[in-house]
Amino acid sequence: MSLDASSIAMERGGGGDGNAEASAYTGESMMYAQHATIFYAQQNGYLHTDVDTTPQLQSAAGPTLTFRISGIVGLCITGILWIIVSWRLLYHYSGWWSKCCKKKEQQGQEILGEEDEEVVINHLRTDGFTMKRLLHIMLWITMIVQGVGYADMVGTDVSNKLNYTLLDIVGRGILEFTTFVIGTIHWFNVTSKARAGASEKKVMFTLLPLILVFATVAVTVCSIFEAVVLLAGHSEDIHEFRSTSKIHRITLIVESSGWGIHAVVVSICGGMVYKRISSLPTFSQVRSRAKRNIITKMIIPIFFCALSYALRSAWMAADFASRISRPDSTFESGLGWWIGNCWIPTIVPSMMLLYSIRKRDREPGMIDGVSETLLQRINAEPQDYDD
Repeated sequence: MSLDASSIAMERGGGGDGNAEASAYTGESMMYAQHATIFYAQQNGYLHTDVDTTPQLQSAAGPTLTFRISGIVGLCITGILWIIVSWRLLYHYSGWWSKCCKKKEQQGQEILGEEDEEVVINHLRTDGFTMKRLLHIMLWITMIVQGVGYADMVGTDVSNKLNYTLLDIVGRGILEFTTFVIGTIHWFNVTSKARAGASEKKVMFTLLPLILVFATVAVTVCSIFEAVVLLAGHSEDIHEFRSTSKIHRITLIVESSGWGIHAVVVSICGGMVYKRISSLPTFSQVRSRAKRNIITKMIIPIFFCALSYALRSAWMAADFASRISRPDSTFESGLGWWIGNCWIPTIVPSMMLLYSIRKRDREPGMIDGVSETLLQRINAEPQDYDD
C-alpha cells in the first residue's frame, strides 16, 4: 500500500486545517523532488549551468578538453607563430627596401667594370611581389584570424559560430590550405628552374600544381558554403550543426581528399628534388657529410610537410566515417583531434616552410640550400630533356 503526501497530511492534521497543511506539505515535497532531480542531473553530467546547455556527444578522440583550455593552447601556438612570421616578413621586405636604397645611392656613380657589375647583379634581391613574400603574408594573416578565433574561445569557453567560422572554416579550411599550397607551388617553380640532369617531363611541373589549384578551389568553395549555411541558419549549437548538417559532411570529405592529394603531390616533389640534387654534375665531388647535409636541408622540410598533410587528411576521414557510422560520437572535441588535426598540422608545415624559404629572393637559377658552385653545370656536356 502506498500513501501520498495528501493522505499523510490529513491523518496528521486530523481535519480542520488539514487541507491547508496537506497543500503546504505537498509543495515542500515537490520542491524537494525538483532540487533532488537537478542535483542528480548535475552530478551525472546531464545538466550544465554554464552558457552551453546542450548535451555533449561522446568523444571518439581521447579525453575531452574544455574549450577554454583548447583556446589557451591554440592562442599560445598562434601567437608564437605570428611573432616568427612577422620577423621573417620584415626580413624579406627589408631586403627589397635595402635594394631600392642601394639603387638610389648608386645613381650618379661611375659605371662599374664588367666583372664587378656582374657580381653586383648576382647579389641583388628580386623586386616586386614574389612567391616567398606572398607566402609570408598569407601565413601572417592566417595566424591573426586563428588567433582571434582562439581568443574568442578563451573568453566564452564555448564553441560558437564566430570561433568555429574563424578557426575551422576560414583559418584551416581556406587560409591554411591556400598558404601551404603556395609553398608547394614555390617548391615546384624552384625545382623546374634548376633542371640539373633531371629526367622528369615538363608536363609534370604544370600538371601537379594545376591539381593543387583545383583542390584549393574545391576546398574554398565548400568552406564558403558551410560558412553561409552556418551563419544564415537557425542552429545556434555547433554540435548540432556538425551532427545534422550535410554540408559539414561534404566539407569534411572534400577537405580530407584535398589534404591527402596535397600530401601525395608534396611527396612527388620531394622525389624530384632528390633526383635533381643527386644528378648534379659536381655532386659526386662533394664529401659524404656535405651530401647528407644538402639532402637533409632539402628533403626534411618536404617530408614533414607531407606527413602533416597526410595526418590531417586521416583525422578528417576518420571524423567523416564516425559521423556516418556512429552519429552519437564525434572526433572534433577530443585531445587527439586538437593535437592530430589542429595543432601539429599547423605548427610543423609553418615552421618547415619558413625554414625552406628563409633566404631572401634572388635572381633565378638557384635551389635554396644548395650553393652556386654545386649548381654550375658543365656546358660542354649537353643535356637531353624529355618534352
